[in-house]
Amino acid sequence: MNLELEALQNEERSARHTARRIVVYAALISTIFGLLYLLGLTGKYLVDGTIHSRSAPPVQMVSAAIGLLWDLTLVILFAGLRWQTSRKRAVYADLALVFMALLCATSSINWFVQLAVVPKIAPADAALALIDIHIESSLMYALEHLAWGIFYGLATIFMAVAIEAGKLNTWIRWLFAAGGVLSLLHVLGILIGIHFLIDLGYFAAGVLLPLTTALLVIGFRQS
Repeated sequence: MNLELEALQNEERSARHTARRIVVYAALISTIFGLLYLLGLTGKYLVDGTIHSRSAPPVQMVSAAIGLLWDLTLVILFAGLRWQTSRKRAVYADLALVFMALLCATSSINWFVQLAVVPKIAPADAALALIDIHIESSLMYALEHLAWGIFYGLATIFMAVAIEAGKLNTWIRWLFAAGGVLSLLHVLGILIGIHFLIDLGYFAAGVLLPLTTALLVIGFRQS
């Protein structure tokens, strides 16, 4: 029995070690994507005076590819974080992973459509009004903001609850929670048409998320 118990403990330690490595790499990649996203928003604001302007087609394609890869990276990151939570908080981490998976599924559909379908449609085609994310009345605009509003907001709030308290973890928890709240307010802004609330979602994804993932890299590298 002792040998079996020791073998199980060794397997669990090995699994947690693998999960830590996954968290480090996924958080690092997510930080890079987040900084690129922030760079894009900053460039739009400096050039056009607003972050809501339409970029040139090549830039749109690059942005769509980054968005798709970022979605996938965040699911991997949250799966790795799930393995680092204690059993008493596991249910919160499970909920966080579920909502992040919903974000990935919903947002990935949008970005794949932007990559594979939108470039093939003529500008005068009526179908473009349904699938172009830059048109606020389009289906893809709604799907993307559902993903990064409600699903992202709930995923990060639940992960904030799941993470154990600690010196660096306290900052990570509060950043996750703040990003989640701002993302939910972002959805409210879309529903009632208040641009200040809408912009909070971009701040959550472009500033708070890269900062959070950067701290995750530091914390898990130290451990």
